[in-house]
Amino acid sequence: MYGLMLIAVIAIMGGAIAYIGDKLGTKVGKKKLTIFGLRPKYTSIIVTIITGILISASTLGVLSLVSRDVRTALFGMDALKAQLVSLSQEVSSQNAELEISRKALEDKTKEYAGLNAKVQETVAKLTSISRELASVTVERDKAAAALSQVQSDYALARGDLDKAEHEITELQATKTQLDTRITQLNSSKISLEKDVDELSKLTDNLKNGLQFVREGAVVFRAGEVLYTTTLQSSGKPDSAKQAIGTIAYQANQTIIERFGIENKNLDVLWLAKSDIDHAVDVMNANPDESVIVRITATGNTIYGEPVIGQLQLFPNHLVYSEDSVVYSEVVDVGRENHQSEEVVLSFLQKVNAVATKQGILPDPIQGTVGSMSGAQLYETINKVSHYGGKVQLIATAKTDVHTVGPLHIEISVQKVQ
Repeated sequence: MYGLMLIAVIAIMGGAIAYIGDKLGTKVGKKKLTIFGLRPKYTSIIVTIITGILISASTLGVLSLVSRDVRTALFGMDALKAQLVSLSQEVSSQNAELEISRKALEDKTKEYAGLNAKVQETVAKLTSISRELASVTVERDKAAAALSQVQSDYALARGDLDKAEHEITELQATKTQLDTRITQLNSSKISLEKDVDELSKLTDNLKNGLQFVREGAVVFRAGEVLYTTTLQSSGKPDSAKQAIGTIAYQANQTIIERFGIENKNLDVLWLAKSDIDHAVDVMNANPDESVIVRITATGNTIYGEPVIGQLQLFPNHLVYSEDSVVYSEVVDVGRENHQSEEVVLSFLQKVNAVATKQGILPDPIQGTVGSMSGAQLYETINKVSHYGGKVQLIATAKTDVHTVGPLHIEISVQKVQ
């Protein structure tokens, strides 16, 4: 439609150009104008030609400005040809690829047809197998029912036998437990007999070694600490056992000195073998740790009797570092000396309770974790009496204090406004 309009416009413009050229040439001829000395006839022809050229050029210029297709037809024909060639080559390439794809599609179609045939064959086989499986399932169910009946009869027949075997197994287990218990009791009996023999021998040796006896004099009270030391566990069984033996020997020597016995080779301390074995096990279970070994009297010991001790182990840790605050308290005291003394003594009891709670081992008899000189106590009471009113009491550790103790404190008194 656009091409027809363009042809109509060009035809109209051609007619208009011819008409205008004819009129202009006629007018030039009538006026007898000359150019370059030519005759008016030739001048009219030249003007007509030039006018036609100008009008044609103007027409093409206007059409080129107005129509993109005209510009393309005039100036872009080579590009259009090149593009047309490129597109033709691309179409040829696409046609070749399309032909390859068509052949691949034909191959896939043939392959699909073969697979479809195999699927139909497989479906037919599956149908046949399903029918056979149904038949076999029915036979299996019948066989299972028969087997269930046979198993039920077998279970009833074996019930009594299983019950008897179970009872036999329980009796055998009970017998084994009793045999083990008898073995343990025999071992304990032998150990106790050895302990009794050693204790009797110890009693005889002690009576023979004493120079004099004061009947009824209690040397050690029940729970009293006989010997305390710290020990670094190495984790080696032989080393731990040897260390416990050394500690027992040192405790024995301490008791001999307490009794005033001249024979230093006399055994006056008796420790149960079970306590020693337990201590060795504890040390081996906690290698490279510092432990507190404490031996206490199990009961009141009369002068002339052997000392029966109990071996106890405690972990030894740092409880207070040097100059650390153990306990502090603000108290209100009067001017009376007895009141100041009561405040200071009460404060010391609280310090003892706090230190015990923190882990310092107290004396089993007195329950204290340390001691204070009378001079220090008297000086503290005087300071409290001197200040009067509200004062702050601060107890600090003089040195590093471990679990084994003892706790040595320094008490400072500060006036509270």
